[in-house]
Amino acid sequence: MGRRISGQALRAARVKAGISMRGMARRTRISYSHLSNVERGDRAATAPVVEAYRRALADKGHVLVTGGQDVRFREVSDLLRDSGNGLPGGAVPALTAAETVRAGLHDAVGRRSRAEWWQQAIADYGASHYLAPPTELLRDLLADAAVLKKHISDGAEADRRGLLRSAGYLAGVTAYAWSNLGERRQARRWWHTAIDAADQSEDPTAQVWVRAWAVANGPYIDRRLGESLTLARERLGEHLAPASASCALLSGLAQTQADLGDPAAVTTLRQLAELTERVPTAVAHDRGSLFGWPEVRLRYTESHVHTACGDTSAAYAAQDRALGIYHTDMPRDRARILLHRARCLVIDGDIAGGIACATGVLDNIDATVRFESVNVTAKAVLAAVPPRARKLAVVTALHDRLRST
Repeated sequence: MGRRISGQALRAARVKAGISMRGMARRTRISYSHLSNVERGDRAATAPVVEAYRRALADKGHVLVTGGQDVRFREVSDLLRDSGNGLPGGAVPALTAAETVRAGLHDAVGRRSRAEWWQQAIADYGASHYLAPPTELLRDLLADAAVLKKHISDGAEADRRGLLRSAGYLAGVTAYAWSNLGERRQARRWWHTAIDAADQSEDPTAQVWVRAWAVANGPYIDRRLGESLTLARERLGEHLAPASASCALLSGLAQTQADLGDPAAVTTLRQLAELTERVPTAVAHDRGSLFGWPEVRLRYTESHVHTACGDTSAAYAAQDRALGIYHTDMPRDRARILLHRARCLVIDGDIAGGIACATGVLDNIDATVRFESVNVTAKAVLAAVPPRARKLAVVTALHDRLRST
């Protein structure tokens, strides 16, 4: 891969195209301050930023010459644009072919069954969810999905349930990757596939886990709250052992109830707190995976529920606890907690303070982790503004910023 493009080169291309810095911020939907830092060299010109510049410049008839770098990102961008008409004949099929060869070799020399190997692969994806850019993650997920499909079709009946279990998890992580990119229709379809695969596997833990994260992901893919409520209740009570899947299910249920204005959310939250105290130590310490349940996820749920219910005193306390234990490697979740705080400020009547808080969050979050969940949480801040104040300049400015996201 060639050397990465510099911020100075991005600035030169922008100036040549006659686009102001604020104009580029509007076109790319990336904050002015972040772009300024990139162009000065204070922040890296990451692949998503370079791609955003490339598209903005193309709209003005200019070409951003990148010297061959960021090829992987451009391939995935093409894949995403073409996804509605089937996968293109490029990078993902090539990766699928390579992985098929590797899987065949593994079958010949390995001692583990295919189902066991896929179980480890799923664990790796659970850990990658928070670390890898969704575009890169999606490439690998789609390639592995094609190989897993072949294994399910060709595999022995003894392996089928284990492979279907892995398919449920793989499809769920894939759905999340689509959701992070704002591709709601693709995300909804992959969640359907995840649920069907988990149900066919007859594995209770997989069935609970898939539904739990599908419910949690619901607000970011326009799933109706009533549908999420039904989804959460389908396995409620069947597998409420102290495990991450059960905790995630109660978390999703509590958040959905709160969003519906149902006071039962507080009762569900208490159940979640009790279950969280009983999870195994390894699960409680697994902060970076979709298969762990650390304390910070309980605190996030508390913040969401109390904020949505309008109990700002309890929400502020939950936010303080969450912010005290969030690591710097979880900027997206920290941003959503701070947006909960902004919403609480608005609810308490400090509209200017709440909007300033929300604007600051959007200004300071890195563009590479500002996913759909952040945008939707920010829009909830605006929704809390009373009608009499919606024409205030700071409110309309934030509204205009979020309108196209």
